[in-house]
Amino acid sequence: MQENIQLAIALPTYNRAEYLDLCLTIHIPLLKAWSIPLFISDNGSTDHTREIVEKHSLEYPFIHYYRNEVTIGPDENFEKALCYPQTEYIWLLGDTYRIPDQSIDAFLQYVVKDAYDAVLFNVVDRVLNIEEQIYSDQNKLLADLGWHMTCLSTLVYSRNLLQNANFVRYRDTNFLQTGIIFEYLADKPFKVKWLPQHSVIGLKVTGVKKTSWESQTFEIWTKRWANFVFSLPPSYNLDSKLMCIMDHGKKSGIFTFSALKRLRKKNILNIKEYRRYSRYFPFTISIHRFFVRVIASLPRWFSRIF
Repeated sequence: MQENIQLAIALPTYNRAEYLDLCLTIHIPLLKAWSIPLFISDNGSTDHTREIVEKHSLEYPFIHYYRNEVTIGPDENFEKALCYPQTEYIWLLGDTYRIPDQSIDAFLQYVVKDAYDAVLFNVVDRVLNIEEQIYSDQNKLLADLGWHMTCLSTLVYSRNLLQNANFVRYRDTNFLQTGIIFEYLADKPFKVKWLPQHSVIGLKVTGVKKTSWESQTFEIWTKRWANFVFSLPPSYNLDSKLMCIMDHGKKSGIFTFSALKRLRKKNILNIKEYRRYSRYFPFTISIHRFFVRVIASLPRWFSRIF
């Protein structure tokens, strides 16, 4: 049995052994059907990640495990994961997501028919109003789906894109996985396939809380997100950049009125955070800055009933 040369899965992970165990349990039968290799880049985990990988490697020989001796930034670990495979396409998969059975079949059918610079998948209930299509206009892609392309598990890269990616430019932005695509596509003919009917799905492990960026919501999704999009090459017009920036807060739901109240309840939103990041709010939060300040000023107990 030979490894598939068309598609590989790149899976960065860090201290999520229970999620990784579930992720591998679900995906190995699916990967076996196509002999798809899986490349795991462990960012120096201190839990039992290695033992989980060794257990599953006994069942599936096409698991390739790499462990960083010291923990590096998540962007650099994404980069390492993407650069290990040598297949025609590389699917970047988070350890808390699953690929539905039919999605790999659909992907392989599409790439056999045509060649793409990237292929984009949906997340359940995330993008509902953009039909399947092939993008060849960089500004339309940014305006339509730039906000959605922050989710790493929806992204499949061509080998050519990765070989020419400017990884260094987007390290420590929190958006390397997105930036290398838009940088590569700027000022050149391209084809990106959008498959909205195929969605990756979030995983849940009972009794295990998933580590997340929630405590850094305003740092990442106002300051860093706005600066990242504005820093994209000048061939992306201002209107497309502004739409992309604002759409993430609206369409992902992280800055709805109820979400802001929840952030206040957890003290993630407070007057100190408001003052630190409010200059970015007109670009990133559709609710008027005055009302964000009101929520930030509320006693935490009051936000439960307000």
